[in-house]
Amino acid sequence: MKPRAAWPVLAKKAKEKCDEAHADVTKARQRVVHLQQSRARMAMLYQDYVRRSLEAEKKLHSMAETLNFRGFMQQLQALIARVDQDLLTAEQQLAIAQMALRAAEQKRIQMETLLEQDLKAVRDHARKREQREMDAAGVMLYNLKT
Repeated sequence: MKPRAAWPVLAKKAKEKCDEAHADVTKARQRVVHLQQSRARMAMLYQDYVRRSLEAEKKLHSMAETLNFRGFMQQLQALIARVDQDLLTAEQQLAIAQMALRAAEQKRIQMETLLEQDLKAVRDHARKREQREMDAAGVMLYNLKT
């Protein structure tokens, strides 16, 4: 009895799928971290412009300067809202990638288990065959002595 050729191939494919899923999770996690960092920078920039706007209100300034401050702050708020939406999408994609990784890990474990079971069956078959041959040789030796 020989080991089946399919199990090592299927185990290798499952391992490759698992590696791909792990790379997808890493990429999605990096995207989330990048967006979180961008969100934090924009929030700091917004707070800085709010502070500058309050300082500018204490000084004499034109209506155009006030409108420029407000317009820029509105653009920052819109950008922050866009990043929040992108962050939500990225977090959902990360969750999907993590579920795919878990499924790939389960499939890999399943294929490795089947491969191990097949190899064990081959070893057991070989051991039993050797035992039968040893028993037959022992019986023949016993018959020759008697």
